[in-house]
Amino acid sequence: MTPRRKCFVIMPFAPALNFFYLYFRRHLEEKFPLEVERADNRILTKPVMEKIRAQIQAADMVIGDITGRNPNVFYELGLAEAWGKPAVLLTNDPIDEAPSDVRHLEFIRYDLGREIEFLAKLDNALRNLLAEPYIGLFDRAVELLRQFNQASSTSYAATSLEVFQARVLQGERIQSVTSSDAEFSSYRFLLPKVLDNPTDWNVMERVSAWLATNEPGE
Repeated sequence: MTPRRKCFVIMPFAPALNFFYLYFRRHLEEKFPLEVERADNRILTKPVMEKIRAQIQAADMVIGDITGRNPNVFYELGLAEAWGKPAVLLTNDPIDEAPSDVRHLEFIRYDLGREIEFLAKLDNALRNLLAEPYIGLFDRAVELLRQFNQASSTSYAATSLEVFQARVLQGERIQSVTSSDAEFSSYRFLLPKVLDNPTDWNVMERVSAWLATNEPGE
């Protein structure tokens, strides 16, 4: 199975936050091709800070909860910043109380009694964080759809970048493909994901017939 991208969570080790962490970790791992962990996920013999540094270095992105201005959290976020790790910050405090040197980062203020709103904002932040590799892929898919329409004398519409990205992310998670795989950029993978209505049986019959004779290597 293709390895998932790693998301390291930096937050205070407070009992009140444990269920909060487990809740959004499960949500993210079900919705995105991510492996989400924090420092206490692994039992290692090395010193705690050495373990945390290694986990931050290995991460593709971080989520940091700065509620209460915990000094350890800011130290670890500083390490993530120094190593160029993209970050999304969470806080239960008023956002205008955040230190000025981290206000340029994206913040999500959460309320434990409004979890649906929080998860929607977190999903959007992560899609934006993960979006860059998909912009070029979307352009490629739209061009592929143009070729298909021209060849089949049709005029099927393309979906939005946001919907396309969500479909590709789901494909990465379910089909275990990433941008390092040839399958990721293949005609067969891209064309159904850029169609505005990929559930129309007549459309998919035409797509399958075209792919059978037009995808390189087929």
